[in-house]
Amino acid sequence: MVIPRGVILEEEDGEGFQMEASFRECEEEEDHDEDEIGDAAQHQHHSGCGKGHRPSMAVATAEGGSICLACLSALLSDPRSLSHHVSYALSQLSAAIQHPDFIRRLADCHPHILVPPLVRALASFRDEPLANQLIDLVSDLSGCGLPRSVFGDFVARVADFLSSGALAWSRQQFFMLHCLGVLLNSRHECNPTSHIRDKAGLFSTLVNGLQLPSEEIRGEILFVLYKMSIRQVIPWDNERNYDDDLTSKEEYLLKLSLEILLKTQKDDVRMNCVALLMVLAQKGIFEILFENDQISGLNREMDELMKGDGLVLSSPLINLFAEAIKGPLLSSDVQLQTNTLDLVFHVLSSGDSCLKQIEALIEKSIADYVFEVLRMSGNKDSLVISCLKVLNILATAEEVFIHRLAVGFHTLLSVFRYVTEIPLHPVQNDVLKLVWTCITNCPGIMSDSQVEEVVVILARIFRRQDTMELAITSETFTLACSTFVELMKLPSACNMLQLAPLIQETSRNAVVSSLSSLDDPDKLLFSLFLVKELFACIVKGCSDTHCSRQELENNIIETCETYLLPLLGRVIDEGQDEEIVLGILETFHTILLKGSEIQARRFAETLVLSSWFSLSFGCLGLFPTEQMKTSIYLILSSVTDRLLGPDFGNPIRDCYLDLPSDPHELIYLIGQSSLHDSLMASCQYAVLMLLYVSSLYGERVTDGNQVLASLEQYILVNNSSSSPFGVVPSIMLSQLVHLYALVRSDPLNYGSPCSAEAEKSIFHLITEMEWDLLSIGLHPRALKWLFQQEEIILPLSCLIMNFCRSYNTNKSQLCIQANCMKLLDIEMIAELIISGDNFAAELMVSLLKESDERKEDDILHLVNVMLDILKIFPRSSDQFSLCGIADAFQRVFYSVHVTETCSLFIFNVLYLANHETLVQDKDWLGITLKLLEHLRPKLASETFGQQELLIVAIFCLILQLSTRQVLREASKAILLDHSLSSAADRVVQAACAKGPALVTCDEGSPVGDTLIFVLLLYLFSLRSMFAIFQETMDWQDFFQLSNEGRQSSLFCIKCHDICRLLHFGSSNVKLLSSQCLVELLTRISDQMERKNNELKCSLRYLESVIAVTEGLIFYGDFRTAMACRACLSMLIGCENFGAQEKLTRNLKWFRIIMEELAMTLAAPSLASRSFINQHKPAAHIAVILLKLDKSPPWMKSVFNNYCISAILENLSACNLTSDMIKLFRELTVRKYLNKEQVDALHHLFQVCRKQVYKDSSREQQIEENFHTVIKNLDDTGNICNILIQLMLSSSRHYIENRPEHEKLLEEIDMFFQFSTTEVQ
Repeated sequence: MVIPRGVILEEEDGEGFQMEASFRECEEEEDHDEDEIGDAAQHQHHSGCGKGHRPSMAVATAEGGSICLACLSALLSDPRSLSHHVSYALSQLSAAIQHPDFIRRLADCHPHILVPPLVRALASFRDEPLANQLIDLVSDLSGCGLPRSVFGDFVARVADFLSSGALAWSRQQFFMLHCLGVLLNSRHECNPTSHIRDKAGLFSTLVNGLQLPSEEIRGEILFVLYKMSIRQVIPWDNERNYDDDLTSKEEYLLKLSLEILLKTQKDDVRMNCVALLMVLAQKGIFEILFENDQISGLNREMDELMKGDGLVLSSPLINLFAEAIKGPLLSSDVQLQTNTLDLVFHVLSSGDSCLKQIEALIEKSIADYVFEVLRMSGNKDSLVISCLKVLNILATAEEVFIHRLAVGFHTLLSVFRYVTEIPLHPVQNDVLKLVWTCITNCPGIMSDSQVEEVVVILARIFRRQDTMELAITSETFTLACSTFVELMKLPSACNMLQLAPLIQETSRNAVVSSLSSLDDPDKLLFSLFLVKELFACIVKGCSDTHCSRQELENNIIETCETYLLPLLGRVIDEGQDEEIVLGILETFHTILLKGSEIQARRFAETLVLSSWFSLSFGCLGLFPTEQMKTSIYLILSSVTDRLLGPDFGNPIRDCYLDLPSDPHELIYLIGQSSLHDSLMASCQYAVLMLLYVSSLYGERVTDGNQVLASLEQYILVNNSSSSPFGVVPSIMLSQLVHLYALVRSDPLNYGSPCSAEAEKSIFHLITEMEWDLLSIGLHPRALKWLFQQEEIILPLSCLIMNFCRSYNTNKSQLCIQANCMKLLDIEMIAELIISGDNFAAELMVSLLKESDERKEDDILHLVNVMLDILKIFPRSSDQFSLCGIADAFQRVFYSVHVTETCSLFIFNVLYLANHETLVQDKDWLGITLKLLEHLRPKLASETFGQQELLIVAIFCLILQLSTRQVLREASKAILLDHSLSSAADRVVQAACAKGPALVTCDEGSPVGDTLIFVLLLYLFSLRSMFAIFQETMDWQDFFQLSNEGRQSSLFCIKCHDICRLLHFGSSNVKLLSSQCLVELLTRISDQMERKNNELKCSLRYLESVIAVTEGLIFYGDFRTAMACRACLSMLIGCENFGAQEKLTRNLKWFRIIMEELAMTLAAPSLASRSFINQHKPAAHIAVILLKLDKSPPWMKSVFNNYCISAILENLSACNLTSDMIKLFRELTVRKYLNKEQVDALHHLFQVCRKQVYKDSSREQQIEENFHTVIKNLDDTGNICNILIQLMLSSSRHYIENRPEHEKLLEEIDMFFQFSTTEVQ
């Protein structure tokens, strides 16, 4: 709102006056009487205002009125003016200056005219709202666009009023101070303090004013001093060489400010005081005064000088500072707390802060106050940052601070969690340092929950680095590594189960993250430090029974193998810093030295299998320093210890300082004479140990020809007649032999010249010395070369025999040692035998032949070893057979115990060997006769024992092999043995006599086992009789009753007895009986077809056989059902048996089978449960019935048009089988299908064919040749399963050699061919 021209404002007593404004020279005009005012009002249009001031004094406003500057000045300058008049006038002016046009007009006429009256009014009025209004107006005029000189004029006049001392300290003076503060706080583009004319006077006045008791005035003074300090107008700002007077002023102001800060309770005063102190600290005043201030206090003169107005300033500066900042630290104003903390940080971090000053602050509980601020901060970032910075400064006085840190650790932990959740937080390193300091110095204060929490937080830091969320700085990474290590050194840390996954994750993430920033080697070095120390802590801290120790060790070793081992190769290739290589080597060495036996050995194996020797000598070539040499050879010695056993690395450790770094020089050392040089002998022993270990794991240190030449030279120059090879350990000579054999067997050295004399010396050494290859690690290639040398057959025989004795005496321990040290083990022997190009198998067979009754134990040892060899490589039976194992076994049947063990081996050889290798018929005949001789006394019993069952199983295998035209004489001996056939017949007759009770005699019972093995023997006898006595056999004799026809001299079970067993027997008895019946019917059918004989048995006899077999078409064992299907196929489908029409005319059971088949195919949900999976045998029966010249008339009623349509609707490409397609083909042939049905089948088969082509492996049968080796006499079940599998695999009625999808495609093609032919 703007006042219009000519408006008169009346006072309360009725007198009025016009708004006026003028300078000092216009003050007389203020005394005009009322008449003059009235006249002026009448002429104001011409003279400018009612007072007659010049029109130029009036400034037009935006609303159309104007403000007379002279009148306004007079109003403001008169102390008697009413406050509400002044307030109104000020409000009008404030409103007017909001418009740029008014400012422009004011600037054009008299911009400075309002400055003196406004300042004078500020000094005159005590009314606070009016004063605030004046200050706001002054501030607005200073920055509204008037010339800068107006602003400077305001600053100068206000400063002059304050520095002149004309006014005593009063309320008006407070307003003047506040106004000056506002002015100094504005117009930052220029320096407001440059307009102050008497800076020293103003400063002195202000400093003196600090002693006043009014906190409001002190606050304003402190703010003005703060602004003056910033603008560098304090007296000492421009003085570089401080005199005593200036120093006293500085100290006085500083301590006075601290006293105010100590005593005041108002946060705004504290804020201004802290701001001033911060500026003083930035100017280095604290630093200067701390140097002059002794902790014991100031001198007495200064104490007296510094007294004033009840303020005692004699306290030492640091103590006063400590007490002063406590109040602001506990303030509720976050900004004040933050500024105070920043002040502390700046004071303590500027210059060389004295440790005693920091200790004094800690002793004054400042650390406790900071922790309290941190606790109450609510994780406000500004407070957290400032607190942690101060705490890190205080932490430099570690001895005093650590106790305070322990008390505040719980608070620190919560902040630690918050800070680490924010990537790249500015005080992340500070909090990590504090946590590390506390854990290092006060490990006992942490509870298990706190330990777990810190581990979780640190794991999150490394996880963030691994996921590349935001890469952490190098310092943060190193601090996190150090903290984690210190944490793991706590006694309870490693035994906390819940920490194990975090420890594993952290070790891996630390390494992975360091590898992602290889340009920062510090990260990599600290990750190596972390892995090394973690491993040491785990081994030392975890108890041996701790379930997580092995898992933690495995994880760290896996990290080293996955990341650090490949890194070492890259570092060597790129020629990077030696320190990194040494760090990796030190980490590996720690694992080898401190790891558990199993883990450390596994790691050592990983190293040597990763070309460790090449890497090691590559390091020596790249960094030829003593430190690297020491590290390399010591770790090689530890690798040797772990691979071969304790102390095997001692030769390397004893002389590593004397060993050269170049591998060629190492090889050169071997070829030197050492008979009279103990140091040379020690070095040679170390080199041989290195070459031995490297060669054991297939690594070349240097060229093989060079090694061979050096070894030959060593053999020649050190093999004297008086003392061969000097005084060297026997283990060294064994290693020498191994090295020589390995180098000679190297394919790369094939054809290279070698020294015959050196070879002769080696062979002589092997023959003469007590060498023991069982105690050293062996490379398979070297072992094979030794077993190829005919000159050392005798030592090799002794070696084999010693191995067999050791293996059987302490097999488990020997296997463990062999796995740990690459010792000679059963697998190496087995590999030698299966390769066939050495004397190993021949030696074992020869040892067996040379044994006599006095060496029964040796026989058992040999046979048991050969059994284990068969278990590893079943085809090694071929090698034993070719080497005359049958001849050897003829000589060793001395006792029952030997017979049992040898029988097991014979069974396995016959089962596993290729029939072409079993050519020693006479030898096997001898074995068979001895087995028969051993068996006869026990045949009188109704049941057989395990030994007798095993012999029967051997006879089964011999009979089966006779069908391959081998072992024919041995088979004849079995077939013609009357006692054996009589015993078998008694067993069968006894079983048949049991009737329905026979079902309880299954596998596992003595009667059941005996009957099953007799049936197996009978089945293989039938096959063997066909192979051997084919022309002389009359197979129809097996159809006759027991009292009919002539008695055969061969093993014979009549057909009706087989049918009884088939009907009443258990599952396995039914299976074997059905197979015997199939075999028998097949032979009779073939013979009748070949000789055109007539069937001798009656039709009733055949009907009884059919009745038994057709009842088992539904049997649960698919193999039995298929065998019965084959029997029925021959009985009703073959014309040789005759009487087809009679057999099929009244067979109602066949109709039931066909109806069940039709129901299964058309509506599977309605079919009998027992028939659902049995459509294959039924489908075959259906095909046979359809193929008969006169098929049963009821077939058309079963497979009628409705049934076939239902079957077609139920079929899909996924559930088709070859048997179904064969059935549909036969139905099509017999005109059971109409054209629409045939077309539907065409479409279905096309879809099925596409699907089969698309996925040809849908039902592909993968044949895997798994051979079971029988090692125990009581393993009757496996023996029976082997014979049953052999029986089925060689049956032409059961074997399915092709995959289902191939048969499916073939049947589809045949169906298409027939249907196409029919159309044509």
